[in-house]
Amino acid sequence: MPTILLALSKALGKQFDFYTLEVRALRNFSIKEQMEKFLIAAQDEYKSNHVVRKNNRCNMNVKGISLLIRCQTEGVEEQCLVIGSVSLSDSMQSQGWFKSFLNYCIDINPWEKLVIEDVNNLRLREFCRNSGFKPVSNFFSTSFIVDQNFIKNLNVKEFNS
Repeated sequence: MPTILLALSKALGKQFDFYTLEVRALRNFSIKEQMEKFLIAAQDEYKSNHVVRKNNRCNMNVKGISLLIRCQTEGVEEQCLVIGSVSLSDSMQSQGWFKSFLNYCIDINPWEKLVIEDVNNLRLREFCRNSGFKPVSNFFSTSFIVDQNFIKNLNVKEFNS
């Protein structure tokens, strides 16, 4: 933990979660920067403890985009990159942002699988099925394992959020 946070923790008599403070501070940064920080923190914790508990999720909010990203999900035994929720402003809907984001996630994913969890949006669910994404399991039939080859073969804009 950086010296300043350690001093603050001692002065206030509270234990601070360095990662949570850092992610809150990152909200002024791009989705790319937040994703990279999250993945580093999750991987570092896994290397140290062989489990990820503190850094297993990251809420991101930037200019009309709200994301929940995790590194674990029900129905998948190993670590994986999980898109837990996505909310886009009306002006960003149907503009290709999500496909670009999926492509970016594939590029930076340190694990084998990319999962979209609990797809309640019927249009997105249809896209997942039509794109060959497989349900995580029969029980988790609205969560999908992304067909990474399909996404990589799409002609998408470079992700720049």
